[in-house]
Amino acid sequence: MKYTDTLLDRLQQANQDRRPDMLMRKYQAMGENAFRFFRATPSLFYQHLPLELLAGGYPVCWSCADLHLENFGSFRAGNKLVYFDINDFDEALLAPATVDLSRLVTSLFVAAPLLRHSPETSRQLAHRFLTTYRQELLLSKPRSIERQTSKGILNKFLTQVARRSRKELLNRLTHGHGRKRQLRLLNDRLLAVPKGERDAVWNWLKSALAAGVNSTLRDVKFRLAGTSSIGLNRYVALVESANGKLHLLDIKATRPSVAEPYLYVNQPYWPDPASRIVALQNRLQDVPPASLWPLAGLNDEFFVVRSLQPQADRLDLTNKRVRGKQRLGKLVDTMAQLTASAHLRSGGRQGSAISDELVTFADKPVWASELVTWAETYAQQVFQDFTLFRAALKAGWADSGRVNELI
Repeated sequence: MKYTDTLLDRLQQANQDRRPDMLMRKYQAMGENAFRFFRATPSLFYQHLPLELLAGGYPVCWSCADLHLENFGSFRAGNKLVYFDINDFDEALLAPATVDLSRLVTSLFVAAPLLRHSPETSRQLAHRFLTTYRQELLLSKPRSIERQTSKGILNKFLTQVARRSRKELLNRLTHGHGRKRQLRLLNDRLLAVPKGERDAVWNWLKSALAAGVNSTLRDVKFRLAGTSSIGLNRYVALVESANGKLHLLDIKATRPSVAEPYLYVNQPYWPDPASRIVALQNRLQDVPPASLWPLAGLNDEFFVVRSLQPQADRLDLTNKRVRGKQRLGKLVDTMAQLTASAHLRSGGRQGSAISDELVTFADKPVWASELVTWAETYAQQVFQDFTLFRAALKAGWADSGRVNELI
């Protein structure tokens, strides 16, 4: 079997639980560029991650497990302050510290064409990330980044998002007034729930929200967001709370972490994937959002529910004001500090390493050069896989469902 066949087989297997009516949208998003392809294929990453980076005696810690440049962003926490932090925990689990580091460093190399960086610049940023991460572990003091303590381009970004209001978000995503207010149909973001599913979805959410948060369901739409999660059942609900205020909720189906089958780490018991995601977001973030909870759904699915916030956003790393080497270097420092802080903050819980073990890991960085070398090599594999995938997509592989047909 040729490599192209193997690649397409793996992609089909990784997406076999996605909605067939949404899968082409995901494939089209993956075909935009190599970085988006990388974001959408964490299972390929784990299939290539070498044993020496998984089982080399490295400390085990609670990890994002899908750490890359665009899995950091802003949000409004339960204390009403706006923070910048890791913001995606769908794959989170107990893993060697090298897992988060390898995926983030690989993303620096894969994103290089979008950032207009040379391989040497990516190398420098990769080593800078690891150096800052190690320094933060040696300090053994977790930190958080909120608007008042941020600097430079990050401060401007957080100041801007902090000014956004719930009313503005409602006006952008809804239309009408009073009880006639409904969610808009936005082709690239909000879609009508299919007729054959709408009644079941409506009755489930109406009952669940009334019982769980004493809110009345006003409207629901299917939501498209991200890349890897496209094709999962995901909804936006317009709800009215007991005090008459309107709110928007993101309700996203969950799955087991794609990383788990490839790790040599015993995982603690979780009643369902949604409980794992919610628990680990609370554990890894310093101050998580107030509205975040697991919800049992239809057909044995479990969902994570969170408020759709006007303050939730990501920095546009392709913006020339951000992607400059000096400014991006400072941003990479921040990402490294937040990664180390998450590992430290969640230490000593359910089998994760204590801070002393993380300090020893940071104090003997013989692994750092090996990690960067592997990440740069694997980035070239990502570019190759992306080229083969895009060619197959253009040749009609996804349209016809012919997995084994070559380009």
